[in-house]
Amino acid sequence: MAGADCTGKSRPSGVDVARGLCEEILTEEFFSKHWEKTPLHFRAAERGRTANRLPDALSTDDVMALIRKSGHSLKMFKYGEASELDNFMAAYLEGSSMIVNQADRCNPTLYELCRALAKVHFMHVFSVVYLTPPGSQAVRLHNDDQDVFLLQVWGRKRWTIRNAPKLLPYTEEMLGKEVPVPEELVGEPTMEFTMEPHDVLYIPRGYLHEAATGEEPSLHITVTIPTSDYCWGVQLVKHFMQDLDANRKDPESLLKCQLSSKAPGNSEEALEEKLKGLIDNWAQGIQVSSVVDAFKQRMARTNEGQERQFGRMNEIKAPPYVKEDSRVRLMHGVSCRCEADSEFATFSRESDGQRLDVPITRSAAPMIRALTNRPLSVLDLPCADAFERLCVLQLLHQQGVLQLFVNSAASSSHFDADVVQAGDGK
Repeated sequence: MAGADCTGKSRPSGVDVARGLCEEILTEEFFSKHWEKTPLHFRAAERGRTANRLPDALSTDDVMALIRKSGHSLKMFKYGEASELDNFMAAYLEGSSMIVNQADRCNPTLYELCRALAKVHFMHVFSVVYLTPPGSQAVRLHNDDQDVFLLQVWGRKRWTIRNAPKLLPYTEEMLGKEVPVPEELVGEPTMEFTMEPHDVLYIPRGYLHEAATGEEPSLHITVTIPTSDYCWGVQLVKHFMQDLDANRKDPESLLKCQLSSKAPGNSEEALEEKLKGLIDNWAQGIQVSSVVDAFKQRMARTNEGQERQFGRMNEIKAPPYVKEDSRVRLMHGVSCRCEADSEFATFSRESDGQRLDVPITRSAAPMIRALTNRPLSVLDLPCADAFERLCVLQLLHQQGVLQLFVNSAASSSHFDADVVQAGDGK
């Protein structure tokens, strides 16, 4: 599903993005040299930009809409600590990263990208959004139980890749999620580099890694293949559990027995005999084809669930909010005072003297100083971070000091008497 940005320029579809990734990176050489073996940093500056076309496919508006739809899939972290703020825009302005799990359910381009890659290579694929403001880090050093491709969309991020204490770990063997990685397992960096737009980074499951932004924000999309679930060990356990569930109807089944040694009939000898019989019966009947078929059926159900969730998410109708093709102006009778590099802006209303002091980031000061009572295009307002610009303007609109024009119609708000009282200095 190709689209167009706010300037009318045609954008690649998710299928187009998947095709570029397959042609440039997912080659026979990649699968023989790197897949589940060693990381790979594909530098667009050296090898071209067609391997990762997401920077041309995703706009700032797309990311804002995705996050607004994401609900409980959105997590907000700053240096590994969860944000306590409810408003994601305020959290971003305070330095928190936005992490959206299963972001493909919330955006057509990412959905198409994941489904196309699943069809060609990986059975099932999902995506995760990582949006990090300047001078911040989302999560500490850790590893994953999944193979991931990181597609840099905008900004830059400094990465450090370290050893894999255990290559190809299962979920329960991951490190750095709940507590820091033990120092004795942390080796020297094996790769250190900066990801730039159109770059791609592949990390096999197990490798320790961490990243942080510098003076600019960063957006990357992690295309995730849940490879630990694809292993024979996991699938055999699932297959065994499926057979156990069928065996549960037998009143003499081991599944009806308690683990407690005091339970009637639970002598160690009797339990060992039942356990051996259960496993022997399962082992005699198991076939490679039945395990593979069951795995394919599970993947088909997972993909059907992904499709249903995507459909539901895209039925959500959001109220008008600030977009890059919007126009904004100060509300009638409202003036603004904001010094250069200030961390506060004061909005005053002439008719009744009410004022509102708003804490701001210093990087937003030039944009706020540019606001007038004349409608201005959002894209014309100066701000180095495009997502920050949308956040600041939307929050000002919600505070009632900014008027928003959507499709040439004004969406008006008013000073909230509960927030701004005459002469109270708020």
